[in-house]
Amino acid sequence: MNWIHDPVNSPRHYTDSHPGMECIDLTADTTFCLGNCCKYLWRYHSKGRPVEDLEKARWYLCRVIDNGEKIAWTQRQTRILTRLRGQAEQAGLEHEYRIWRDLALGDTDTALTNLDILLEHERNKQ
Repeated sequence: MNWIHDPVNSPRHYTDSHPGMECIDLTADTTFCLGNCCKYLWRYHSKGRPVEDLEKARWYLCRVIDNGEKIAWTQRQTRILTRLRGQAEQAGLEHEYRIWRDLALGDTDTALTNLDILLEHERNKQ
């Protein structure tokens, strides 16, 4: 079955954000809150509501922190995070790069700080 640009099985706001990768490949083996944080960060520049998506990512990241969730990435997830950092760096998205880096390291507090900076940057663009 061809799912390219299928709004149910392969929505554009996930596939266009990071070509060659699917968000579910990163989030399938995470906790609910960490997965949703990654989902909203993944798509924030693809759905036309970047501030809303980043605020949702922040809300879920705060839950990860408040719940004291430990992050343990699989090798596959680590490769995806490396690619996400590379894409963000290549696109000049410094704060997005830092958030993916911090999440890859399991440093949720620093990821939150960088997410706040990115969120403020996006708010100022409106």
